[in-house]
Amino acid sequence: MKVTEDNFIPLLCQKHEKALEYCMLHYGGLVKAVIHRYLGNLPEYEEECQNDVFFAVWNHIDAYDPQRNPFSNWIAGVARLKALDCKRKYASHMLETSWEAMEEKGQPVIHQELSAELQAIETEFSDETRQMLSCLKPKDQELFLRLYIEEENVDEISQSTGLAKPVIYNRLSRGRKRIRSLFAANRERSLRL
Repeated sequence: MKVTEDNFIPLLCQKHEKALEYCMLHYGGLVKAVIHRYLGNLPEYEEECQNDVFFAVWNHIDAYDPQRNPFSNWIAGVARLKALDCKRKYASHMLETSWEAMEEKGQPVIHQELSAELQAIETEFSDETRQMLSCLKPKDQELFLRLYIEEENVDEISQSTGLAKPVIYNRLSRGRKRIRSLFAANRERSLRL
């Protein structure tokens, strides 16, 4: 069976390897561009991240809903999330590796340089997070930050805020929908330009 734009998604759902090859050939450039945007200062991890993206597509193609957005938007979102995960994962690894490498070479450890690099990565995460959450009300922003950034659980948030768990889940759900709709609109607008 010939794999085409019209049938590669159903074939991916059926785990046909040729469909994954088609996806990699036709969407690889987009995935690479998205990953490079986030991992430009960590180029040694870009290829690994690309592999993670296509592995996620292979394992979670059933999560794609063609009614909600085009496949290119969906795979770009997967690439973005994987790149951010990779950046978080290797930011601390970079610090450890740099210290060890410098000590092995007998070079003095330049803490300020490493600290500045990690600070730049942290600032990038903070700016992106603030931008993404800016469409929400301040109380909902606080919920997102506490749950996803500070990694508090819903029980702790419920106790400290006095909000019932169903209310918290409802606010989080509405917030995610709002963020998705705004970013989809921005994406469509940027594609038209």
